[in-house]
Order: sequence, then structure tokens, then C-alpha cells
Amino acid sequence: MKIRNIVRGLALVGATAALLPIGSAMAGGPGFDGIQVNGDTTGTLSGCSAGAVCVPLVTGEGFLQQEVRTADGSTFIQTIIIDPLIANAAPGGIDVSTLAFSDITFIQMSGSDDGIKARQRLSDIPDDNTGNSFTSVTDLLIGDWALAGHADAPNLRIVQEFVDNSTTGTAIGTTDSTRTEDDFVNSFKLDVNLNDSGQQTGKRMTMLQDVGMSDPDVTTPGDDFQRFVISQLSGDLLTSDGSLVLGTPSSGTGTGGSVDWSAGDDVLITWLGQRVNLGGVGNSIFGFQSVDNLSDTDAPISTFSTSTAEFTTATPFEWNTTFGADAPTL
Repeated sequence: MKIRNIVRGLALVGATAALLPIGSAMAGGPGFDGIQVNGDTTGTLSGCSAGAVCVPLVTGEGFLQQEVRTADGSTFIQTIIIDPLIANAAPGGIDVSTLAFSDITFIQMSGSDDGIKARQRLSDIPDDNTGNSFTSVTDLLIGDWALAGHADAPNLRIVQEFVDNSTTGTAIGTTDSTRTEDDFVNSFKLDVNLNDSGQQTGKRMTMLQDVGMSDPDVTTPGDDFQRFVISQLSGDLLTSDGSLVLGTPSSGTGTGGSVDWSAGDDVLITWLGQRVNLGGVGNSIFGFQSVDNLSDTDAPISTFSTSTAEFTTATPFEWNTTFGADAPTL
């Protein structure tokens, strides 16, 4: 990727977005689909989202601004930015969503409604199929019209994943000898809700990190693996009351205990599990979990086990499906 061009595009988009007021708007809005690189050497763009009519206003290398009219009569200004060098190198008819960088932004022009609808994509996926990649998608939806058609979507969503030597997106090499034993995976997701003044009203954050720690040169797949998970919910994205009870640790840090929360609080859960093969005499396993209601003054609770990292009735760990459908596991 041409980082300098990408950064320049980000700066332009950021400056444009900073000038836009935040507020509600009418229902209906165009989609992010339909934009392609033209089949020539100028790196220009064309196309229109499904069901809409578009009139180009400004075109250039890696840049298109056009008026978009949807079926309900609403009009928008759409701005698309990609790396012009990538655009020049790409064959005609390539959808911009498949490129290493693209940024698509809509602002509404009809009526007096405010808002912005934007999607930015970054990706670095080599052609050698080695399981190395970076992907990032950021959606910004401000205003009722921007949220229309995106059921239960937050105002801001960031989804990122970095993968090294993992063709599966999971850094475990114990069951597949073709998988590299020193895999690494990091995934991050952040949802944020905003009010009409731009202030945060709710947050949902999840982060997972997988580390394969086996020797990649051994002929037999290893069993050395670590997984780390953080989950946090707050404000209007924590919609129900709940509690977690952690048992007394088998050794090490922590005292166990319980944490209660009400809808709208800010609750953070951290879990770490590790398994290491001891060379034919079994595995060394440990697990750690902490829970903290950041909205109260009580101290966080935590527990530790040297016999398991799993969430079952026989362990000191406990999970609440509010923070994810499935509990973390090794």
C-alpha cells in the first residue's frame, strides 16, 4: 500500500467530516456499493449504488464526487477517495471495496437534515496465501437517515484484524500439521453510540489475541498456546442488569468475589488462558479472570487457576452471555 497517499486521503476526509453538524435526519439513504475503477489509465472512478441515480460533479485520479438521488427523492453528495496509484494499476471494472484503501462518504443535501454516512476500508492481504493480513473497516452513521437500513448498528463501528502465519484466523497448531506453530492473531471491535451533541452514550469493545508459541520447525504439531480476551460494555449498549461470581483462586493472585451491575453501567471483563506442552508428561495450564464495574467505587474482583482455563461449573471462572454468546476457550 502507498501509505503517504492513504494518509493524505484520511486527512482530507477527516477535515471534511469535522465541518459537518451532527443531528437527526429523514429515513432513507444510499448504500456503499456500486463504485468501480474505470477501464483506462487515468485512475478515475464511476458507478452508483443500487436503486439510485448519480450525476458526477468532480472526477480525478482516485477521486469522485457526485450527486446521488434515491428512490424516495432524497439527494446526497457522495465523495469517494482511493489511492490514485492503486487506481492506475488496477484493471477496469474492479470494485473499490476490494482495493487496499477506499473511503466513501455521503452528506444529505435535500431538506434541512444533518448527518453523515461514511465507510473507510484498509487492507493488506498478500497474494501468496501465507495467512498474513491486515484488515480494517470503519463505519460512521450519524443521523436517522444514515442509520436507516442498518438495524441495531451503532453510530461508530471499527473492526480490525491482524493475522500472522494463520490461514484460519486462529493461532492454534495442534490439530493441523500444515499450520505454522508460531501463529499470531489480533482482532478488535469497537461500537460507539453518540447523542445529537456528539457525546458518547454507549460503548461495546471486544479484543481477542491468539498466540501460538510452539517451535515452527518441529515435525509434530505442538500444544503451546495463549489466548487473551477483553470485553467491555457501557451506557446504552449495556441493556440489562446482571452479575458475575468468581470462585476462590487455586493459587496465585485474586480473592474471588462477585460484581453486580445495572443497565447503563460500565463493566470490564478480562480473561487470559495459557497451555504449554511439558514434553510428554502432560500440559501446564493456567487461567486468569477479572471483572470490574467501573461505574461504582468497589474494587475489581479476580481469580486464578493452575489447573484449568475453561468456563465450566468446576472452575473459578464465570461468563455472562451479555458480553459474548460464547465464553472464551483454549
